[in-house]
Amino acid sequence: MRRTAISTLCLTLILTAQTWAQGQISAVLPETKEQSRFSAEWRLRLQGYDIHDDRSQAKLVDIRTDIKAKYLLHRSLQLDIQPSLRLQSGQTQSVDGADKAENKILLNQAAAHYLPFSFLRMSAGALNQRHMHTDILVDSIAFPAARLEGLMKLGNTKTTLGMETAIPTSTSLSTNTKDLEATPSLNTASVKFQWQAARNLYWKASAGYFIYNNLPSAVAQKSNLLGNEVEKISEAQYTFMYKYEGIEASAELEFPVFSLLDIKAGAEYLQNQKAPSDQNTATRYFLAGEIHFSKDMDLVVEGSYFSIAPEAAVAYFNASSFETNRVGYSAESYLAFKKEGFNVGVKYTDAEVMYQREPQSREKTLMIKLETSYANL
Repeated sequence: MRRTAISTLCLTLILTAQTWAQGQISAVLPETKEQSRFSAEWRLRLQGYDIHDDRSQAKLVDIRTDIKAKYLLHRSLQLDIQPSLRLQSGQTQSVDGADKAENKILLNQAAAHYLPFSFLRMSAGALNQRHMHTDILVDSIAFPAARLEGLMKLGNTKTTLGMETAIPTSTSLSTNTKDLEATPSLNTASVKFQWQAARNLYWKASAGYFIYNNLPSAVAQKSNLLGNEVEKISEAQYTFMYKYEGIEASAELEFPVFSLLDIKAGAEYLQNQKAPSDQNTATRYFLAGEIHFSKDMDLVVEGSYFSIAPEAAVAYFNASSFETNRVGYSAESYLAFKKEGFNVGVKYTDAEVMYQREPQSREKTLMIKLETSYANL
């Protein structure tokens, strides 16, 4: 079934690319003057966390500087570098150590994008996985990967067919393998559709198929603390009970209700087809309202509900946002000062345990944030 699905997607991609080549489609990377080959922007984020459950607690201050830098080597070849400098301070007591304060440089993306034709894009490097996957499957993290995409833009619509093979790693790009363990992989095929008539009037949808292979013992051990069920082979070796392979889909819609209010709604769905039906599904729904007090200030209010079954995803790779074996909700509100270029707000998350397992317990998180808009360097 897996080979048939991937072969069908490859054939579809090739045939579609040939059809698009005959049309007149605008180039993705436009002609650029010599002095504008390089562009960069940055933002500053200040966040305070209060995280606690029955077995752990943490009070952290997180300061981050995010940079997006792009350089056009050739009209069809672009470098895309997105590092973040994170400084954390605070106190934490955690069973799994997931919330401990760490100062580090993170790599959100470091890629080369090659567009030999306007309808075809190839990317390689440390690629951010949110481009291909839903929030409930994987965090916003970069994996070493190679990606092929077919692009079609007609009027207000844009369609993308994509395939990617990646090596799942930690934020430091470590595979966590040891001894004679094989290199892990994450293979993905997806289709994305977007219709956008205005900034606040659009519809996005996506569907994909993913396959994890050769996940190492260290990842299984850490995932066991975050919601997955694993088998202990020896004192130092662990393996997942089930393989992670399945489907994911998402949809998002934004529209104006009247001149002072925009509504945004969305949903995500995930199913690991290799796990039992009562443990293999994850869903997330959200609804947000954007109130325009003036042309320079907005109030955004958002609520979401999530349910992540124990074997729906690899917990080690989605732990920053959800973990597995969790069901709960979050509520967020912030003021956006558009003229001054910053947001300030608060977010509360309550995540209960679906099935009682050590060391998980009900977790409550309160976050206060101040975030600037991206500005040119």
